[in-house]
Amino acid sequence: MSSIKVSVIIPVYRVSEDYFRDCLRSVMHQSLNDIEILLVDDGAPENIVNIMNETAGSDPRIRLLKQEHAGASAARNTGIAAACGEYITFVDSDDYIAEDNLEAAYDFAIKNQLEVAIWGTYKCYPGRQEEYMPFKQTIELISPDQKRDLMLKTMVGYLPVYGDLCTRCGSGSCCSKLYLRSFLSENDLKYPVGVMRSEDVNFNIRVYDKAARIGYLHRFFYYYRQLQESASYQYRDGGISVFEDALRELKAFIEGTGKDELFHQVYYMRCVFFFLESMDMDYLNPQNKKPLHTRLKLMKDKLNEELFSEALDKIDLKYLTFARRIPVFLMKHRMMGMLALFYRVYRMAGGK
Repeated sequence: MSSIKVSVIIPVYRVSEDYFRDCLRSVMHQSLNDIEILLVDDGAPENIVNIMNETAGSDPRIRLLKQEHAGASAARNTGIAAACGEYITFVDSDDYIAEDNLEAAYDFAIKNQLEVAIWGTYKCYPGRQEEYMPFKQTIELISPDQKRDLMLKTMVGYLPVYGDLCTRCGSGSCCSKLYLRSFLSENDLKYPVGVMRSEDVNFNIRVYDKAARIGYLHRFFYYYRQLQESASYQYRDGGISVFEDALRELKAFIEGTGKDELFHQVYYMRCVFFFLESMDMDYLNPQNKKPLHTRLKLMKDKLNEELFSEALDKIDLKYLTFARRIPVFLMKHRMMGMLALFYRVYRMAGGK
């Protein structure tokens, strides 16, 4: 067995110097000392590379890995391939973790012989923090029913069929988790390269499906910065394409593993919700200077394509809240102007 208990993989691309230094300090100053820190340079700018070189020179636990810019998925796969620890975890370069994170999570994983250990996250907004977690209390070994709930809500969020210990939150991010390295290797679990959005969900849904021993520790160790300049918030012309790639991967998983109808229904919901997200990223984004009638036509044309038209034809509204049934009705009837108006109001109200 490796003397390294945890390999911490940090993909590094474009990040503010201050955030990156915060991230590195939080990992280097863990109460668990038997770790390695893999910094994967994914084409980072010179000032960030200098910080990596400077920090690596001061801490022998840091290893520098370099690749041509290929995105976070490829960077995480590079880290997985190079890792030597008993467990693997991921930290994004603009986030940070609590000082006792790795020690508490490792002890929890070892005690319960876990292939995957999950814990809570703080979503950090300017001036406030919001708790984000999949369950309401510690579960040393989740049951088959709880695992099914975890998989479903990781894909889509809230459904009325979940057990009492579930929250509305999924657990799609690869951060705030420990993965047993031998388990990932034996099952050839890697990130889907080329998928630029929801790549974590596509990775974790496969991990959860294979794992027999998953536990949840009800502690909040991970600090996830909500940044307006991050890729999730940026305008992208034709941005829906990044969602389509993710949806195709998700559909391939559901069909390839013979999942039941509820998983298919959750996939259809994901199609709908991704289309609505693309309205923020592209169609209704203030930086989109196309005339409104052109944008509405592009929305309608996209809904007529097979990926989305199939979802709208087959989705069962009984699993949706009333507020979420409204955009589905408008999409089904291709009422693009009303959909745009409703969605603006819905988002401003923080609709669920």
